[in-house]
Amino acid sequence: MGEFAMEATIKMSVLLIVSILRLGVAVPLFNTARRNHLNNLYWLSAQFLCLVIALPFAAAGMLDFPWIFWTFLSLSEIALIMFVHATFYHGRKSRMPVFMTLAVLGLAGGLYGNAIHNFQLSAWLVYPNAILIWGWNFVEAYRAYGGIAQDASTERWVKSRYLLMMTYSLVDCGGAVLGTLLTTGVWVSNFGSIIVVLINFTSVTLQILTWVMPESFRLWLNREQQARPAQEEQRPLSVLDVFGAAMTAGTGLKSMACLYAIRSAAAKKIGSEDSAAVQKYLNQMTYTEWEAILQHAELRRILINSGADEASAAKAIENARQALVEKQSLLTLGAR
Repeated sequence: MGEFAMEATIKMSVLLIVSILRLGVAVPLFNTARRNHLNNLYWLSAQFLCLVIALPFAAAGMLDFPWIFWTFLSLSEIALIMFVHATFYHGRKSRMPVFMTLAVLGLAGGLYGNAIHNFQLSAWLVYPNAILIWGWNFVEAYRAYGGIAQDASTERWVKSRYLLMMTYSLVDCGGAVLGTLLTTGVWVSNFGSIIVVLINFTSVTLQILTWVMPESFRLWLNREQQARPAQEEQRPLSVLDVFGAAMTAGTGLKSMACLYAIRSAAAKKIGSEDSAAVQKYLNQMTYTEWEAILQHAELRRILINSGADEASAAKAIENARQALVEKQSLLTLGAR
């Protein structure tokens, strides 16, 4: 076997390994989305699945089918846009329409480049979008992390998940920059192709740690976190803690009373006082369902019956609604 063939075989083997590993991220994400009713994780699972399909057909490997590579790379960009929008901007305006327009134009341009066998055109129209979108993902994860970095109620493994997402976003952004240079011919280098393969391997390793997160790794991240009482381990992670802290700010209310009010409002919502049923509902609540609970008249009534006046109850609920908007990504980043 010649040197060139050996190099191509090695790169192809790594590409296939990376695709298989990334499939090991896409499938658990799909299951987490279904288990926790998180529609945004379906988009993230789809993004990884598109990369699973695209990567083996990259020009760096032996299966060089450009139309498959560019099409599914563009589809992965579209899925990532939807994930970022649904995770960090639920119910709010974002730059999603701008990024989506660029991604759709890139998809069409990539297909056109394939049709006329101008793969450099495909690269110029698709790869820069990946740079922008991964950059957007980094910026939004960074902003969300800033909102909980000093929050003692948020477990460290959840904070670490933001940091890991930021890290692999930068890695993939760098991979897209290098891919642009190599595919367009700005930089012609076999060594550069090897770097791209290594970047993909680094990226998928970080994505496994982020989204699959082996239990031993999660416990290691939480090694300095004060242990919670056993009964609190069943709560929907730090979401209730966030609401409890927000509702007490400037209201004079006790966190315990606020959390009791939320649980009681949830019980009214499902028509059951059974603690296990209420807990199951809380664990599975989506952003929309949390929003409905915080708008429920029963929550205000329970707070007032617990000793709050009208003004304090109204402020506590408004604080909780604001916290839901600002820290909505915790519903995703705290899901297992």
